Amino acid sequence: MLREDFFHRQKKHYRIWRVREWARGFLLVLVSILVIMGLAYALKSGSSRQIIGFLAQQSFPFEAILMEGVPGYSQPERARLDLVRNQGAAVGMFLLTGVNIADPRTFFLGYLSPPPQGPVWLGWAYNPNDPEFEGPILEPIEPQKPDGNTDPNPPAPAPEPVPGAKEVLVGIYNTHNSESYAGDGGLEHEFGKNGEVVTVGETLKKALGQNGISAAHSLEIHDALDFMKAYSKSVVTATKMTKDYPSMKVLIDVHRDGFPLGVPKSTIMVKGKSVSRVMVVIGKQNPHWEKNEALAKELMAIGEKKYPGLFKANISYAANARYNQHLSDGALLLEFGSQLNSTEESNGAAEAVAEILADYLKKVS
Repeated sequence: MLREDFFHRQKKHYRIWRVREWARGFLLVLVSILVIMGLAYALKSGSSRQIIGFLAQQSFPFEAILMEGVPGYSQPERARLDLVRNQGAAVGMFLLTGVNIADPRTFFLGYLSPPPQGPVWLGWAYNPNDPEFEGPILEPIEPQKPDGNTDPNPPAPAPEPVPGAKEVLVGIYNTHNSESYAGDGGLEHEFGKNGEVVTVGETLKKALGQNGISAAHSLEIHDALDFMKAYSKSVVTATKMTKDYPSMKVLIDVHRDGFPLGVPKSTIMVKGKSVSRVMVVIGKQNPHWEKNEALAKELMAIGEKKYPGLFKANISYAANARYNQHLSDGALLLEFGSQLNSTEESNGAAEAVAEILADYLKKVS
């Protein structure tokens, strides 16, 4: 009797243990499958490379994460590891939810009263498979004439040529006019008017002139009504510039990047001054994106010889976006620093880029 009771208890205990283990195993497998599927989706969509590239550009300490837990490593690196954990948690929370753990307001305001231009974290990077809305495809931009020998709607008289148009080699505009720099205590955006990123565009224009290259800069505002639909406005400006300045060889959309808090700003020294770094963005949704890319690589090569590190090493590609680059073989999107930089730093970068553009244009002219 005692022996039977003992075996009964053991069998019951063994059965409960097996159910628990099976449950744990099932949960582990389920989590593993979800992680693998998430990784596969990220790799397929390109977003994983985007995030890793962004972190790498910011000198994110990957080795500290990889070495976490290695015997003898954590003790002498304790302070640095604590900083990495805090930064990792802040950046991870921001990327996943848009919540900045350093700002309690974002726990509520981001969801209860989202801004009209979309969640705040959408503006800091260009997601290749979720590009900003660019409006309807406008090619061909001019309407086709109806069949027949006569045109019922004769074209309007050609507009007067823009003074000095034949000399203009570089066109500059700002799709996101409101972008500004907070590195010197200012605002990150000045919605409804031209922000400091437009000042950087003006600096680029003036510096090109000082280097013997005529440039034109449009001050047209495109993001006053809807930040996320600014490209549907700026495509009109960019198209007009290609028509007003038929000799134009390079068309530049000047932006600044946007980073979550906890990520340090990036600068280099040029002529004894601290200047922001410049990132090139190429949209592949046009038939001649390779020509835009070739131009970018040539400018970056000149820049690396003249001012090493000014251009970020890797071009940021957007597979399903155009960024108006379908309008010209020489169209580029340049991001001068981020909101963490100062206007002075980005103006310094614009002056350096003007020298590089001048070297290139004098060579090809």
